[in-house]
Amino acid sequence: MTASRTWILALVLVAGTSTVLASCGAPGSRQSAGAGIGAVAGGVTGGLIARNAGLNPVGGAVIGAVAGGLVGSAIGKTLDDDERRQLALASELAAEQPVVKSAPPKKVQWKRTDPQTSTVTASGWVVPKSEPYQKPDGTTCREVTQNVSKNGKTQSQDVMLCRVAQADGSNWVIPQ
Repeated sequence: MTASRTWILALVLVAGTSTVLASCGAPGSRQSAGAGIGAVAGGVTGGLIARNAGLNPVGGAVIGAVAGGLVGSAIGKTLDDDERRQLALASELAAEQPVVKSAPPKKVQWKRTDPQTSTVTASGWVVPKSEPYQKPDGTTCREVTQNVSKNGKTQSQDVMLCRVAQADGSNWVIPQ
């Protein structure tokens, strides 16, 4: 099988896996969105890691899609709208960090406090995982690691963000 056919098969398997995992939550729910995003990000990452290690990229993509989908689903299921906004803001700030060759990237901390009880409902951090890079269409993208703690549980996932101007003023989004 040629390399391009192998990648096409891997992408089809990732798409199928992400669809199955996304269907675990209610349609349009945070859980299904998180599962879909996590599965795609995990599938692509798993395929690339497997290929670079000389392993079967299809197997790597499937394993990555399942793992990413499960983590993304769990994170999406647990956060409310305010918590997701805090995570998104921290992700955007992390993606905007300048690259300093002599220093590691800084974690951007975030937390959401309930205004009525003054208790922290969720917290976490985001840190750039890669330097910014250009996709073939000219879009600037960057990988970040998101870490979320809520209800005594901590989860982490890697996400690709791309710079696209939005009506709400944000610039970094997870590509669809």
